[in-house]
Amino acid sequence: MKSISRLIVPALAVACVATFFVTARSKATVPADGKTTPPVTLANAVSIELPGGVKMEFVLIGPGSFIMGSDENTGDGDESPQHKVTISQPFYLGKYEVTQEQWEAVVGGHPSKFKGPTRPVDTVSWNDCQQFLAKLQEKTGRRFALPTEAQWEFACRAGTTTLWNFGHTPEPATDYAWIGVNAGGTTHPVGEKKPNPWGLYDMNGNVGEWCADWYAKHSYDGGEVTDPLGPAAGDARILRGGAWGDQPDNARSASRNCIGPDIGHGGTGLRCVMLADVSPP
Repeated sequence: MKSISRLIVPALAVACVATFFVTARSKATVPADGKTTPPVTLANAVSIELPGGVKMEFVLIGPGSFIMGSDENTGDGDESPQHKVTISQPFYLGKYEVTQEQWEAVVGGHPSKFKGPTRPVDTVSWNDCQQFLAKLQEKTGRRFALPTEAQWEFACRAGTTTLWNFGHTPEPATDYAWIGVNAGGTTHPVGEKKPNPWGLYDMNGNVGEWCADWYAKHSYDGGEVTDPLGPAAGDARILRGGAWGDQPDNARSASRNCIGPDIGHGGTGLRCVMLADVSPP
């Protein structure tokens, strides 16, 4: 049985090497008239404005390949086998976890257990996140989604092949993450710890982050893949990154967790993907 944030909730859940960061460009195309169109250059960082002047910042994640998962001697059995994954398209990922003030600006309120405008929103279910993303799209005219599990691990690893993106041992974890040994039983404002090598904050700890995928124990059995989307159906959705009540091991880059999509508690939150427009002007 898997359950998110093992120091936070009872067992109510269903059992459940990277490339460098580059500025993404679309390929020049040759239409029927024989005239080429120039590639589109994407900004390395984008900030969008929400109602009330609240900002949401995104970091460009360029396409590339990485080794996903853990070897058979590390972590839980559902993290193996290791396999090569290619992310073929650039995307923007939230620099921070979605905060309570951002959620409130879009939805008009928030259900968080631990109050504070710059703390991550918590106690949100996967289904709640879908409603948030739909309203965020309505209000901004941009396209948003939860990251796939592969996109999330690619971004979390940020070019590293170690157990954590800060190394092979857990000792530095408290410099990068709010987890059980330093969080004091609560979330904390986003961005207070060190970022990973690609400038993403709180990828480890604070709140577990919902991913788009259904959970399956043997998701990785298919070998080398490009842009995997996970199983077509299931009973639980993926959560990644660990939360404020977890041990360092549960905040490793490859660590997987899951819970039913209608469940939210003090250790569940999200980070948004904003789709990159790579169409020529």
